[in-house]
Amino acid sequence: MGGRLVYKNAFTLLEILIVVIVIGILAALIIPQLSEAAGDAKVSRLIQLIDTARTGVQAHHADTGRLAREFSNSTATHEHQLSIKQDYHNWNGPYFDRPLSSVENPFGGIVRVYNRFDEGPVHPVGFDLIGRGTDTATGAGQYMLITEITEPVAREIDAILDRGLNGDWRSTGRCEWANNSVMVFLMDIHESSAPAP
Repeated sequence: MGGRLVYKNAFTLLEILIVVIVIGILAALIIPQLSEAAGDAKVSRLIQLIDTARTGVQAHHADTGRLAREFSNSTATHEHQLSIKQDYHNWNGPYFDRPLSSVENPFGGIVRVYNRFDEGPVHPVGFDLIGRGTDTATGAGQYMLITEITEPVAREIDAILDRGLNGDWRSTGRCEWANNSVMVFLMDIHESSAPAP
């Protein structure tokens, strides 16, 4: 038999290296965009939650004349006044379609709706709604606390809720940020009959 050489087709080490480098470059370009899109979706979920909470607390107050509490990290009925049947006068809820839970916060923290501006572990004391350096909403009122929120995310939320408002973004307007927590003004007694902007 003749001494016939058979060549097998195979990739060289250089060709494999080039393919790996191209894949790495593409991944470096695409992954940040996917991550940014995922972050935007999380912020959108929080804005929807805030809008739902604002509507719920206003309806609850219109029905009952009371300010409500709703805590994501509690199983107590009296801390889910917007979602679990309450025994007090004129409660016509539920005002949320389900009790708040940790699932509502896409960043992994808790979500609470307080019935006083000076309550909570990271309470804002009040809200400077006008941006003039003084709290114009204090005492009884509804605000939402959302924990585990980084500064870039807080800035995005603030830009949506407080667009065009002067003053320090961390402490003026309807959105305040401190200790990796966002506090969002929902309603006070004086504006309960008027829709929020």
